[in-house]
Amino acid sequence: MSDRVAVAPLRVLLTESVSASAREMVTVLTRHGHSVGVLEPKRDGLLSITRRVRWRHQVPAFGSDPVGYLMALLDVLRHQRYDLVLPTHEQVAVLSRYPGELAGLGVGVAVPPFESLARVQHKAEAVRLLTRLGVPQPETDLVSSADELRATGEFPCYVKLPVATGSRGVWLVDGPEALHRLAGRAEVLDTFGRGWPVLVQRPVAGSFVLMQTVFDRGELVAAHAVLRVHEGVQGSAAAKESVDLPRLRDQLATLGAELRWHGALSVDAIVDRQGVARVIDINPRLVEPVNAELAGAGLVGRLVAVSRGEPAVPPAAGRAGVRTHMALMALLRHGELGHRRRDVVAELWNILTGRGRYAGSTEELLPARWDPPAALPTFVVAVLLLINPRLWLRIAGTTPSGMVLSPDAWQRLGNGTAQRSIPD
Repeated sequence: MSDRVAVAPLRVLLTESVSASAREMVTVLTRHGHSVGVLEPKRDGLLSITRRVRWRHQVPAFGSDPVGYLMALLDVLRHQRYDLVLPTHEQVAVLSRYPGELAGLGVGVAVPPFESLARVQHKAEAVRLLTRLGVPQPETDLVSSADELRATGEFPCYVKLPVATGSRGVWLVDGPEALHRLAGRAEVLDTFGRGWPVLVQRPVAGSFVLMQTVFDRGELVAAHAVLRVHEGVQGSAAAKESVDLPRLRDQLATLGAELRWHGALSVDAIVDRQGVARVIDINPRLVEPVNAELAGAGLVGRLVAVSRGEPAVPPAAGRAGVRTHMALMALLRHGELGHRRRDVVAELWNILTGRGRYAGSTEELLPARWDPPAALPTFVVAVLLLINPRLWLRIAGTTPSGMVLSPDAWQRLGNGTAQRSIPD
């Protein structure tokens, strides 16, 4: 890890405990001497087995009732002292929608204005914004009806719902028959019924990259980019290497200034054959920040400083060539692809011996040396896959619905009707 931040130990509350990002945030924060608590509807995520989480607070599922979740969060903060709240997933939306609630409790948090968040959280609005700013994207059409969607004639293509995260609401369509079936799906018809367009996006050949940034009221204070060296289960990055992408960094600086962004902002992009990074998704949070920490970018430390209201400092950028991996995601990928046991064994051997793409690489997701119980999920998954690789789906599942805003919840937040009484 990079040098420790020069601040007194803090008590930090994370907004969930399921995602890989939350798991990695705990690693970075506790390595810096901070104490961490998490909010969770139930104890079943990547942080379910760890020595590094000090407090756990049961809350309602966020996705269907974000304001009920916020009320539970506020109740936690009234009964237990925390210095900061760090949003690690879509919970940033409700914190952004009601920014005064935490401020009244004297707890630090960095979230963008809700109007700005809405422009990137809603994928159709994000496409329009990036187009206006001249930020490269794949060729994208916004279609407003099922008939218009069926009329699409270029394949393959990605079809994306405007309110979706990760593997939810995104489909790769290879021909007219599959497209016709998709156009009749309930969630697609529901989207059109709300008056929202659906995205049809052409694939781009190239390399997948992730760039993460931290802003202080529109001013860029940290940036870091990684290349996906090896794809893991459900599109994750099982192996990464830090890279320098100054042009994309400058474009994100422009985006953040336009939005007066405050807090963390990440983008997924494809670097095409001409070296142009084309943005395919925007996330209002940090995504798996350990590689940035090892590379010296210190994204989490900068986010902590911004959350505490400390003065902005010159942008931090990490060094290129730092390699990290997530063994769990690499192993599950073999099950997803229908590989055999010998493929799982070969992957395990390379991980344990540091060969191939694991040469000079550090485990970022489940660091057993820092947190010994973290080794257990990888061990259990390896054993199960050796018994039957088809068990991968039962293990991996999909993004929990309680983590992702439902269309109804997003619409209520956006139009101001989510006004359940928030206690004093």
